[in-house]
Amino acid sequence: MNGRSIQFRLTAWYAVILAVTFTAVGIGVWLAMRDSINDTVDKDLRSRLQAMQDFLKPKALGAAVSLDELIEDAALAPVGTRFRIANTSGRWLYQSPGTQAWGAMPPDRSRMPKRGRFETVAQRGKPVRILSAAIPLGVVQIGIPVDEFAEMLSGFTWTALLASPLLLILASAGGYWMSRRALAPVERIARTAADIEAKNLSKRLLLRGTGDELDQLSATLNAMFARLEDSFCRITQFTADASHELRTPVAIIRTTAEVIRRKPRSEKEYAEALDRILAESERTTELVEDLMLLARADANVEDLAMEPVGLAELAQAAYAEARVLAEAAGITLTNGGLSQCTVSGDDRGLRRLLLILLDNAIKYSKPGGEVQLYLGLCQRGDRRTAVLEVRDQGIGIASEDLPHIFERFYRASKDRSRKVDGVGLGLSIAESIARRHGGEIQVESSPGVGSTARVLLPAL
Repeated sequence: MNGRSIQFRLTAWYAVILAVTFTAVGIGVWLAMRDSINDTVDKDLRSRLQAMQDFLKPKALGAAVSLDELIEDAALAPVGTRFRIANTSGRWLYQSPGTQAWGAMPPDRSRMPKRGRFETVAQRGKPVRILSAAIPLGVVQIGIPVDEFAEMLSGFTWTALLASPLLLILASAGGYWMSRRALAPVERIARTAADIEAKNLSKRLLLRGTGDELDQLSATLNAMFARLEDSFCRITQFTADASHELRTPVAIIRTTAEVIRRKPRSEKEYAEALDRILAESERTTELVEDLMLLARADANVEDLAMEPVGLAELAQAAYAEARVLAEAAGITLTNGGLSQCTVSGDDRGLRRLLLILLDNAIKYSKPGGEVQLYLGLCQRGDRRTAVLEVRDQGIGIASEDLPHIFERFYRASKDRSRKVDGVGLGLSIAESIARRHGGEIQVESSPGVGSTARVLLPAL
């Protein structure tokens, strides 16, 4: 297993956490057991001390008599219990067999806690729990062997020490299996994603329907692949369309040059050929410039000179320029009202946008028709919006074509049958300019009735 893999790291962290947990739990249980044993034994020692104090309290006899009676009292000498007594001068009055190992000197009575003092000492290699306390005679020490409890605690310690590594190994193996199973979908996602390339961009990741994070990741990646596929298809189509549109003028230029060179021509024929080459060169140059404009817009590398622009003055200038085209086409261009409003934008870009819309409206209008230009203001939410509208009474756009009019090189079949000049980049350029100004273009159209192109721009 790769040492850098997530699976290895998860298993390693799981093992470390388990080891720390086992250690902490083991120590906690061991301390709890030890404290419980000491509490149990200490309670027993206190009860025996209380019994001794109760026995001595009503006695008013001498020390020797009281001591003999105390030693003979069976209640105070159960099996395993050892005790010894020292008088107030520090001399041992009585010591049970084996208690000499508890220490040669009696504890200092003046420093004795009121409830006594507990300690554990070794007697012949076995632990004994001792309570030292003050009594009327002097000082008493009562001890109970706790070797059975110690053996139990030691057994638990060895069991924990021997079982913990085994449990850790088993738990780590289980953690490895769980991490492998949990990360299996990630491996499938990685394999499927690695198989997706330009030739099969339509391939998608399988959704398991669990709704968990991995399903959400797969859905997100599928959405990304869909966007990539769409972009790739658009680029492919764009390249094919651009090649197709460029092929014709280039072929005309080349063919004209080849034909004119085959034999000597008259000055008029040379002039006509050069005019044809010049016209196609200009058309090619215009197409290349439009393609470069769109490419720069897509790459977001074209900087617009954003400054306050008076739309009324800009619309009036575009209106005057478009009137020449309208008169040549037999179309009436009218001014439906130009309200004063200011936007932040590029003067040249906005002027080109408006001229594209006016040119389209004139091209697709019938002779004798009317094209109207309108500029106004409206309130959209909490901001003012400038509204530029170009309305025509032209052939209109079919409903199935309307969603595609901003696609590059797209022209509806009716437009193509009319053989209108242009390659279908105008609305793409207009939409790009509007979008880069923080606005949008809306188009409403009905076949045979006409179209309305509406530009919405944030107003200052």
